[in-house]
Amino acid sequence: MARRIKDPGIGTKFDEKVGRIINADGTYNVVRKGSQRGIRDIFKYLVEIKWSKFFLILFSAYILMNLVFTVIYMAIGFENITGIDEREGPVFMQAFFFSVQTFTTVGYGTLAPLGVATQSVAAIEAFVGFLSFSLATGLLYGRFSRAQSKLTFADHFVYSKFEDGYSFKFKLTNKRDVVLQDVEARTLVFFNDKNEAGEMSRQFFTLPLTLPTIQIMALTWTLVHKIDEESPFWGKTKEEIIEMKPEFLVLVNGFDEIYSERTRARKSYVAEDIIWNKNFATIFSSRDDGMVEMDVRDLNKVVDE
Repeated sequence: MARRIKDPGIGTKFDEKVGRIINADGTYNVVRKGSQRGIRDIFKYLVEIKWSKFFLILFSAYILMNLVFTVIYMAIGFENITGIDEREGPVFMQAFFFSVQTFTTVGYGTLAPLGVATQSVAAIEAFVGFLSFSLATGLLYGRFSRAQSKLTFADHFVYSKFEDGYSFKFKLTNKRDVVLQDVEARTLVFFNDKNEAGEMSRQFFTLPLTLPTIQIMALTWTLVHKIDEESPFWGKTKEEIIEMKPEFLVLVNGFDEIYSERTRARKSYVAEDIIWNKNFATIFSSRDDGMVEMDVRDLNKVVDE
C-alpha cells in the first residue's frame, strides 16, 4: 500500500513559485549560498564534467600559462633567449614556443635561456609544468576509474490499463553492455496541498510497485504502480491528477559486476511527462541465431493500448 511519509529529506514548506524539487536528470533544484569551496571541489568538478569541456579547460589552461610566461620572458628581454632570430618570424611567437618547450621539458636545443633572470623563470616554469602535467594525469585517471551509472530512464512515463484498473509505468534500461544483478527500485511522489490556514505544503508518499526487485537486469525493466484503493491517485481523473502537480522520483540501484560495486540512478517526472492511455513498446526481439536483440534507442517508443 502507498505509505505517507513526513519528509524524505527535502523539506515540506514551499510556496507556489517553487516548481519541481528535483530536475529531470536527477540533480536537485537547489542553489546553495555561503557553502565552502576548496581544492577538492575543483577536482570534483573537473572529474564530473563532460569530456569535451574537460579537454577545453585543460587546453585553455595550457595556452594561458604559456602566454603568462611568454609575457615575462618578453619583459626581461627576448635577447636573453639564445636562438631567437627576428628574421625567422614574430619574436613573441618564438618566445611563446620557447615557453612551450620549457613548460613541457621537451627542449629541442635550438632555444636556451641566458642570464640569471631568464634562467630562473625557466626553472620555475619547468617546475610548474611538471606539477601541471602530474595534476592532469591524476584527473584523467580519476575520470577513467570513476564508476558512472549508465542506467537510463525513458523521457516520459505512461498512464495505462493494468489488470482490472489503471497504472503508472516507468521504463529504464542499462546503456552499458553489462548485466546488473540484485536491482532494486523505489518510487516516491510529492504533490501540493493546502492546510486549513491556506499555507502551501508538500505531501510525500512512497508508491508500491508490483515488482520492486529483480535478480538480473539484462534487457529493460518497467516499474508499475497499480492505482488501487491504497494509491493516492485512486478515483482521480486526468484533470484532478494534473491539478495535484505531482512530482515522481524513481530511485534505482543494482550491483555492477564490472566495477564490483552498487550503481545508482534517479529520475524525476512531473505531470507534463505523462503520456496518457498509451503503453511502452517492446523493444527486444529474437533473432534467427537464437540471440535476443534490443535497441536502447527505442526506449521512449510507445504504442496504443
